[in-house]
Amino acid sequence: MSRTGWRRAVAAPVVALVLGLGTVGSGCRSAGPTTPRATGPARTDPLAGWVGETWILRHRGDQGKWSAKQPDLRSASGQCDVAVEVRQARFDGGTAALTLETIGRPRLARRGARQERCGDDQPQIALSVSGFDAGASAADVEAGLSEALQTPEAYLRANAVTLEVPAASGGSDAPLGDHHLTKKPARVLWVDAITKDPSGKVHHEAEVEFKAIVGRDGRLREPKVATGLSEEHEKRILRVLPLWRFEPARKGADPAAANVSERMVFRIY
Repeated sequence: MSRTGWRRAVAAPVVALVLGLGTVGSGCRSAGPTTPRATGPARTDPLAGWVGETWILRHRGDQGKWSAKQPDLRSASGQCDVAVEVRQARFDGGTAALTLETIGRPRLARRGARQERCGDDQPQIALSVSGFDAGASAADVEAGLSEALQTPEAYLRANAVTLEVPAASGGSDAPLGDHHLTKKPARVLWVDAITKDPSGKVHHEAEVEFKAIVGRDGRLREPKVATGLSEEHEKRILRVLPLWRFEPARKGADPAAANVSERMVFRIY
């Protein structure tokens, strides 16, 4: 075979091989990964942000578990109201599930206020409320739970107590001395603190004194425990104070901030 004929014989298989590789490569491209389908942002849990918040739990504060349908909360009965802190909160499939720690007992200054009738203290309460729309918003869930978990203002309204907080007309939030006031602050709603001793060995009840400022909005500011307590027990006292409400002091017709020295019952069981 001539040199030219040999070259042609070798070249033909090489061309065929190149063409074959081109076909295979084309097939691999067509079977490559597809562009992922666009998805919207993940939905935020309507109860996100509830952990650490404090509320007043109506009716069933002496039950370790309370399960109810949301429409039935309006007709719920029971004589045990407690202050609670949210430890866990989750909304799933139309059900709100919350783990609550009991931190105190609410009290009303109104004469003839309903007296609680609580059974056993519950250090922890599991609240499960079903019957919500699965796509409920945070506002929908909060409104749906409002018959069971209430703010101080809602609790006062539910007990027909009017809190008179006149509109502030400007001025300083610095507390005024008693000689400048025409009316001192008056407590309307307060919470006595309670806590469970982890060891179960300590059982104690005593009055605790604290000092604070009642602002022009009737809420406590800058509280400081005056009774000698451990750091942990001071924390138990301080966490119920945001739930307290006062009729603010007055200077004439205007609300005024004022210093107060108050006492509460602190019970360890």
